[in-house]
Amino acid sequence: MLTSYRLQQPTLSWGEDGAPHSTQFDDVYFDKESGLEETRYVFLKHNNLAERWAELKQNAFVIAETGFGTGLNFLCAWQAFLNDAPRDKQLHFISVEKYPLTKETLKASLKMWPSIDVFSQQLIEAYPEVCHGFHRIELEQGRVQLTLWFGEAEEGFAALNADVDAWFLDGFAPSKNPEMWTDKLFQHIHRLSHQGTTCSTFTAAGIVRRGLRDVGFEVKKVKGFGQKREMVIGELTQASRPLTERMSQDQAWFNVRQEASTQTTKVLVIGSGLAGANTAYALAQQGVSVVVWEKGDHIACAASGNPQGMLYPKLTAQDSFINRFYLSAYLHATRLYAKLDKNKTFWDQCGLIQIPKNDKEHERFQKLLQTKLYPKSILQASEEKSGSLLLQLSGWVAPAELCRALLDHDNIEVKLNTALEQLKQIKPTQNNSQEDNQTHIQWQATSGAQEQRFSHIVFCTANDTNDLNIIDKAPTISVRGQVSSLTVESAIQACSEKDEPVSKLSIQKVLCEFGYVSPPMDGLIHFGSTYDLEDNNTKIHDEDHKKNLTILENLLEIPNNTFMTKDCKGRVSFRCAVSDHTPIVGPAQSENAYRQAYINLTKNAKWKSDKVEEFISQLYINIGHGSRGLISTPLSGNYIASLITNTPSPLEQEIIYKLHPSRFIIRELKRSQGS
Repeated sequence: MLTSYRLQQPTLSWGEDGAPHSTQFDDVYFDKESGLEETRYVFLKHNNLAERWAELKQNAFVIAETGFGTGLNFLCAWQAFLNDAPRDKQLHFISVEKYPLTKETLKASLKMWPSIDVFSQQLIEAYPEVCHGFHRIELEQGRVQLTLWFGEAEEGFAALNADVDAWFLDGFAPSKNPEMWTDKLFQHIHRLSHQGTTCSTFTAAGIVRRGLRDVGFEVKKVKGFGQKREMVIGELTQASRPLTERMSQDQAWFNVRQEASTQTTKVLVIGSGLAGANTAYALAQQGVSVVVWEKGDHIACAASGNPQGMLYPKLTAQDSFINRFYLSAYLHATRLYAKLDKNKTFWDQCGLIQIPKNDKEHERFQKLLQTKLYPKSILQASEEKSGSLLLQLSGWVAPAELCRALLDHDNIEVKLNTALEQLKQIKPTQNNSQEDNQTHIQWQATSGAQEQRFSHIVFCTANDTNDLNIIDKAPTISVRGQVSSLTVESAIQACSEKDEPVSKLSIQKVLCEFGYVSPPMDGLIHFGSTYDLEDNNTKIHDEDHKKNLTILENLLEIPNNTFMTKDCKGRVSFRCAVSDHTPIVGPAQSENAYRQAYINLTKNAKWKSDKVEEFISQLYINIGHGSRGLISTPLSGNYIASLITNTPSPLEQEIIYKLHPSRFIIRELKRSQGS
């Protein structure tokens, strides 16, 4: 596992014309005279992209690249795709970079290309924090999707779940950077490719030619760009294994890919809370028509309807795949909220201070800072409260307003007071003529007198999931939480009566300890929250107001009993948590089928298989986000969208395993070994 999510920045020198040069590899990022022309010649022309895009039948075209650098290849591909591809098609561009530029150096590097400035500025604005892992960026209202891996190339492609159509084999010259061109890298290039996948590279070096040939690419030399004598192009001409087997990586029980590409017509998302709204939005951004059924009479009427929530990722002191998930999700959420809320109506990136609860946690915080696991832009010591942590990218969100903003999309239809009552699988027809267009319809959903057909269903039904009796039960836990609020006016009056400085109510950042308090919103101070596994009462408890007031007074360093419960208002909701504290996100599959197919795990817990026994039935589940839904649901929704549209995943392969709905069955089978 990693000892740090920090990445080494490249050492650069700058020419008089402003072009960057890597002093580390003694090589240029691009030719200062003809960088754009070289990219278009080497990568666009020799992958035949203009012709392939003009005749594109599939919904999305996938390019993968070794070496993002300044993003010049991506910018040229983006520009060309808009010119050459049908308007209803999508570009997915995946790139890896071991030494990523900062936003400032990226801006300085790209300013010498005014002809693509309109694209450069959008990339610079959306560019993520320099932190290890995958970063998904949406551009052109979702039509162009950029996935960046910051870290080792080989590690990034090993973690990738995607089906690549064309490879841009770029980066510094193999003679300068031979460490990148490993046998394992070429093996992953093959795993991620299919018959007909092409590649091109500026180099004709033997290490690259041999590596491609060894994994099955047909390779040939062609005329290089400008003064370069030769370059290499290639194509995978041999048939590859089915995508489900290539992506399962010997753990077929965690398969998430469909056996064959299915046409996505209309998707039903059940639930309009954070999970449902984010899933619907992610699908809509990829051009999918979505219908959202909400059993209540308004959007986000359950746990997602709290007036104000915080982004509290609870980052750990050690690297783990679950921690990577929350870190990646946290960064993704902050980018999404900033993009959605230009007018700052529901998102305030004010920062969050995490205060230690006790001496043990104080020691843990100090260790966390000393290990330097996280970049300072993500986590650092608080200067305001000694011994505390500052997460300056964090802040507060108005969840219900966020859900409404996500669902306010041309491709989304919301139906309130509509509860799913029955779901029936419709077998595809085999007839020709007019019925051909309906062969892809799989599910008929019923609510009252209403019946509608959908190609895919996503259950974002939180604690209601097990009550539906439609898919197998999930090990979820309902946790009661009561939040409280005071008007700023009543809080000022209470402080004045107790001779407490009113300045203590000047809350600039979210404060967290045993509970939280956020900066005032619309004249109200929101704080809490209780966490009760035993109580299922929906009524406001005065005793819980007292608990929350104690939290507030301690956070603000105000004597207890300064504020009174009679001045409080509150709201009760029930979080949907999971026994292993990890959301359940992915395809819903049959427990009985799994027990039969993978019974060998009861004999040998280390048994491996890439044979997929049960294929995806086009039912998906996205639940169990607990108290961290504001962080985890945007990326989880994006992931579900990638499964339905059969496009590259924004999650590492190992994280996919950790979220998979069938993980509980697999654990049980392994534990029963020898019993």
